[in-house]
Amino acid sequence: MDFIIPFVGTLGFGGLMGYGVGYAAKKVSKLALVAMGLIFFLIQYLVYKGFATVDWGSVAEAGGHAVKSGGALFWKVVTYNVSLGAGFVAGIILGFRKG
Repeated sequence: MDFIIPFVGTLGFGGLMGYGVGYAAKKVSKLALVAMGLIFFLIQYLVYKGFATVDWGSVAEAGGHAVKSGGALFWKVVTYNVSLGAGFVAGIILGFRKG
C-alpha cells in the first residue's frame, strides 16, 4: 500500500494542474474569439467605406497555418517536462469543459 501513495499524490497534482490549464485555455480562447470578431468587424467596416481592400483567401490561408502551428506550440509548452499521466490529461479535459 505504501507504494501507491506517491502515485496518488502525482495524479492529484497533475489533475489539478491540468484542470487549471484547461480552464484558462477555454477562457483565453473565448476572449481571443471576441477580439477576432471585433477586428473582423472593423476591417469589414473599412472595406465597406472604401478605405481598404482585403484578399480574404490569403487571410484564411495564413490563419489556417497559424492555428495549426499555434495548437502544436500550445501542447508542446503545456506538456514540457510534465509526465503525461492520466490525471493531467483528465484535468485538462475537465477544466476545458468547465471553463
